[in-house]
Amino acid sequence: MDIEAILTSTEMLGVAMLVILAVIGHMNRSFLRDVWNDPDRLWRILARLSLLSLLSLIVWISVADNWRSIAEIPYRYIQIWESKKVEYNPPADWIRDVSLVLLIFALVFTACLVARHVGGYFMQIALILPAIAAWIPLFIVRQRFDFNLGLGFDSSWTSPIDVIGYLLFLVAAWVIASLALFATFVILLMLVSLPITLLLDITRLRRPRVKGEASNYFESLSDRKVS
Repeated sequence: MDIEAILTSTEMLGVAMLVILAVIGHMNRSFLRDVWNDPDRLWRILARLSLLSLLSLIVWISVADNWRSIAEIPYRYIQIWESKKVEYNPPADWIRDVSLVLLIFALVFTACLVARHVGGYFMQIALILPAIAAWIPLFIVRQRFDFNLGLGFDSSWTSPIDVIGYLLFLVAAWVIASLALFATFVILLMLVSLPITLLLDITRLRRPRVKGEASNYFESLSDRKVS
């Protein structure tokens, strides 16, 4: 496999997604630290299961499945003509089944954390709308990037300017593809979070915990009362 095939492979896209998620996680490390160190043992377990399922999903699809093929599923699903719904070079059925199972686990575990740490029904519905609005242009731009990637690198590998330009183009393609997949996941996550939140409310397991700022406020009031 040559260098160009490696750089445009689904494995490299998976690596790019992990890097982007790591950057996002670092930017929100305070919030994630609160989620990870939840005082309730059940929710700490769910946080770890969510991380494990997300990482397993990304690694599995990157190695065994195909991110670009999966990204086309919503587009193929809404097509009228059967010929437009055909998936070229699909993976084995069992591979796609494993991807689906891992996706379900990731959605369910993460939806539980959304219900506890992010917000209730109104917030979840509100997050669907911008995710859909972002998905449409991202999907169109991603298709254009994939088309250009399919044309290959037609410049000289000995030219530093050409190589740097191609690498910048690859980075842009990775970012756009990752954001499109992220928007798809957010849409699915919010749709799953709604019934999960209702179930947790019915079973009285959700109990949104008090955030750090409010917790400090109530602790200060308690100290004043004692004094």
